[in-house]
Amino acid sequence: MPVRLFLALLAMFVTGEAAGQVRAIEVLGPRPFGYFIGDVIRLQVDVVLDEPFTLQAGSLPRPRPVTYWLDLKTVAVDDRGINGGLHRYRLALDYQIFYAPLEPRELAIPGFSVTATDGAHRVEANVPAWSFLMSPLREIMPRGTGDPVYLRNDTGPMILPVRRWLSLAIASGIASVLLLGLLAYNRAWWPFSTRRKRPFVQAVRAARRAFRSGSGAEAYRAGLLCLHRAFDATAGRAVLADDLSSFLKTAPAFRPLEPEIGRFFQASRRAFFGADARGAEADLPRTVLIDLGARLAEAERGLS
Repeated sequence: MPVRLFLALLAMFVTGEAAGQVRAIEVLGPRPFGYFIGDVIRLQVDVVLDEPFTLQAGSLPRPRPVTYWLDLKTVAVDDRGINGGLHRYRLALDYQIFYAPLEPRELAIPGFSVTATDGAHRVEANVPAWSFLMSPLREIMPRGTGDPVYLRNDTGPMILPVRRWLSLAIASGIASVLLLGLLAYNRAWWPFSTRRKRPFVQAVRAARRAFRSGSGAEAYRAGLLCLHRAFDATAGRAVLADDLSSFLKTAPAFRPLEPEIGRFFQASRRAFFGADARGAEADLPRTVLIDLGARLAEAERGLS
């Protein structure tokens, strides 16, 4: 008898000590009713421990099927720190239910235990179950006769007013087409690619075609000739190297490119009059010539 009394007192002492180390456990859930098959329920569990006890991560529940109708999908732990000698944790558990009741029925998400330790001692904290009410998808006793599984009709589609949005979409489309046309006109894209106000645009395209046709002196002279024709078309007369100053007075948009234009005329003179196309190409390579043409095409937009 004394031994049994000693064991009983020891059990009461250990239980009281554990209760003191686990200060509080609170389970908070959403509404406890109105759930259907497939719904997800998030439970929040607040655990308060005495310092220096901490929850052991290995004792937390893992995502798994809990019962044939209940799955634990995710588990998250938020360590909220120590305040006033109490260590607080918040668990977030997502459960998905797959039970299809024939009538409103109360079910319970089972409780579980977690372990806390201070390094030398271990205590268990028991999280209680949480009850909720599930609703059936069909009526118990269908009205009328016929199919014994009476389902409610789906809600009819609602007609939304779209006339205002349709008008805005049409107006936006028209505005986009007009802006695209203005951009094509400014950039001399098709169908405005052949207009006379953009001779350098045409010259660059023609020079590229000439360079693609061959790599010899004739192809290089053809590329130079394309830019010469653009200068002549812009000035309305033949433009030679000695005419560069007067040309820039009548077309000031090209004045920032005067050094490059002078280099072009020097290379052209060497290619046509000096019979040294290779030397001219060394002074003004094809890529530099095309780049000059593109910059001239960009500058000529300021003339209109």
